Amino acid sequence: MFNTFLWVLITSLLCQRVICDELNLSSTWENVNLNRIIDLSRSYTREKLQITVKNIGNKPSSIYYLAYPNEIISKTALITASLGDSQFIDAALVKDTTTLEDGSIIGYGAVSFPKSVEPGEDFSFEVSIEYNSCGEPYPKHIDIFEEQHLLFRTGRYPLSAYFTKEFTLKFLGSTSYKELNEPQDTNLHGTAEDIAYSYGPFNNIDSYYKNDVIELVYLHNIPLNKVVNLQRDIWVSHWAGSLQFEEYYELVNSGAKLNKGFSRLDHMKKQRQTLHGHYRGVIDTVLPSGAFDHYYTDLVGMVSTYQVNDDHFYLKPRYPIYGGWKYNFTIGWTNVLSDFLRTTEEKDTYILSVPILNGPPDTTYDNTSVSIYLMEGTVVEEVDVPVPYASVQIDTKHSYFDLNKGHVKVTFNFENLVDELRSGRILVKYRYDSTAFYKKPISIASYIFIALISFFTLAHINLNIDNKQK
Repeated sequence: MFNTFLWVLITSLLCQRVICDELNLSSTWENVNLNRIIDLSRSYTREKLQITVKNIGNKPSSIYYLAYPNEIISKTALITASLGDSQFIDAALVKDTTTLEDGSIIGYGAVSFPKSVEPGEDFSFEVSIEYNSCGEPYPKHIDIFEEQHLLFRTGRYPLSAYFTKEFTLKFLGSTSYKELNEPQDTNLHGTAEDIAYSYGPFNNIDSYYKNDVIELVYLHNIPLNKVVNLQRDIWVSHWAGSLQFEEYYELVNSGAKLNKGFSRLDHMKKQRQTLHGHYRGVIDTVLPSGAFDHYYTDLVGMVSTYQVNDDHFYLKPRYPIYGGWKYNFTIGWTNVLSDFLRTTEEKDTYILSVPILNGPPDTTYDNTSVSIYLMEGTVVEEVDVPVPYASVQIDTKHSYFDLNKGHVKVTFNFENLVDELRSGRILVKYRYDSTAFYKKPISIASYIFIALISFFTLAHINLNIDNKQK
């Protein structure tokens, strides 16, 4: 459980936003070779850049800047860099932007090499970026028996701050591709290769080259899971030795909408034809190992159509979720606290490690709120999160048998998360001494004792008024 500290250390460097006073984008680098690979198989976009650069400046350099449209930067969930499969290197988004002549705004990510590259030397590395955006339904309305296609727009050439000698572009994740409004020059056409569609190679491309937009239609006959709002509550109890989770989802299928009204008969026919389609019939939620006491409710009430299989919590909604349809629901479960908690060398000090997300795979999250409720009397000393958060707040909330200020509540608010971040952990270091541990049960026992004594005393007081005969 606690081997994730290494993950936290790495991704806290990779994901956090940094502030740069000035970007040095002069003629420092040249892209000798740049391969851009875009995975379209999910509800969000995952890109991989394979880059070989050459230092064409007159002094050593160790910072390389990636250029992306600002609308992509604003939706970025994760950016990482590595030297192949062997070593991660630092990568982060920067706040600096550039406005081009056409008015478009360019944002940047910075990659820090482990050592400076001398003038004239080459250096190869890889960058992965995932962002909360994908193709849009094309067409936007389809029949219940039709297959769903999506339209993805991107540049045919690289958007780079540096001159590029050779560039290739490849799309993955579908079995059918078609480019709209193909150019007349056949050298610019794409080539189909099984589940891939490739462009290039293209040579000698200037920095910030005015891009030709590719409009690529591809088959994606599965639902597009988007959680607009997720409220995730985690209750810690030292007395019970338990960790209770409760999650409220506002889920929407962002896929193509039905062009006619819903027909239960047509839906049943569709189910007989294929097990998969552009609707969501079952929600597979992945939970921590050892979960128990599961429950599932929606706005109507308790829902009994669910099944637990090891770490998977399969939910069957009251209706199939087609494109544009929404479904709000709540799930909960309990885990043993010792799986997520460890003590430190400091007296009465603990470190809690909980996942940022559980939830279904292949899902994006627009807004996520994670609240951790610690026992009354807890003192929070430190928190650590491996991804950027919009805000963090520490306050209190009264619950059952809280006698003073109430439970200590630590709330993190996130934007643009993806299911890949399930392996990330939130760390909370807190102090909870024996005085606070015993204060509540002793106080409750004292109140009950006083109440019983008061009742016993009042029961023996004679309040009757006797009438004496004269």
